[in-house]
Amino acid sequence: MKFCAIEYSLPSKKVTNADIIDQIISKSKVHLLPKSLKKLQNMMEGMFKKSITSVRYHRADNERSIQFGIEAGKKALKAAHMSPKDIDLLIYVGVGRGFLEPATANVFQNGLKLKNATCFDILDACASWMRAIHVARAFISTGTYKNIMILNCEFNFREFSNFEFRSLEELEYNFPTFTIGEAATAVILTGSKRDDEYYATFKTWGDQHKLCKIPLPHLREYTDGELRDKIEPLQFFSYGEKIFRFTFMHLCKHYRGDSVLANFNHEIIFSHSASDAMSERVIKACDLGIDKGYNIHKRFGNTVSASVPLGMSNAKEEGKLQDGTNVLIGFGSAGVSTAWCKFKFLA
Repeated sequence: MKFCAIEYSLPSKKVTNADIIDQIISKSKVHLLPKSLKKLQNMMEGMFKKSITSVRYHRADNERSIQFGIEAGKKALKAAHMSPKDIDLLIYVGVGRGFLEPATANVFQNGLKLKNATCFDILDACASWMRAIHVARAFISTGTYKNIMILNCEFNFREFSNFEFRSLEELEYNFPTFTIGEAATAVILTGSKRDDEYYATFKTWGDQHKLCKIPLPHLREYTDGELRDKIEPLQFFSYGEKIFRFTFMHLCKHYRGDSVLANFNHEIIFSHSASDAMSERVIKACDLGIDKGYNIHKRFGNTVSASVPLGMSNAKEEGKLQDGTNVLIGFGSAGVSTAWCKFKFLA
């Protein structure tokens, strides 16, 4: 499998931690006394520092989500020296979407004029891109499809965030919302005669679904239990400490129990950008070499399924990811799922 292109597109509004906290304080002062507001501010500043969150990019008022997905796709086609007719499969992997059905992939297949491509969505929270890479490689190896584009358009912040705190207790499941950054990425894959040494392994603990979610109005019809009685539809929540603790333990155990991964001489490590502190902790615990980690949370925030391709594209721009580089990817995602993947990057 060869990466013909790996491109991204970002919105223009640079948002700092102070910007986020100011908005929260402004919205919450109708419910909280000045003493509680000050405590909320101090708690958030401490949590941002702990997760190594600094800035993220969000849409300006005159920007629409779809334009960034289209831009990323066009940049990928140009970088791959391909025309739209060369793509025969498009997989959309973003959590960001405007409707439940049909597949969001249809919008981008049409917008990019990929007239020879069939398309569908893969949705598995932040792990969606990793799942799509696995599926795409299987299609390529069997000759089912030749040139595959994987695209996401992760623009989810203002639609699913809640700035209005009614109590300090809400911070337990609301803080991760404010680390979210927005981005779109597009990757084009094709076959290669060279061996990419690809290997991937996934594990899932479905009983942990209650830790992180964007609920629909009829959530109660499709859940076997939640951590709170009152859950607002279409408001993202994530019990950050609980999900990080669980994922850290199982992600490390997953790696240590796999001999294929242990015998791979990786040169660079990419991970989900939920927290640079979390990524560094996993790298240290698994003795992977802290100098080999390439973390982007501090620069872009948590960009959901765009995090690994955004990191790879930036590393490629900086010359840290080149043809023949041995890549290791470690990933934890809501669900909870853990994933590890290794391959030789062929460009």
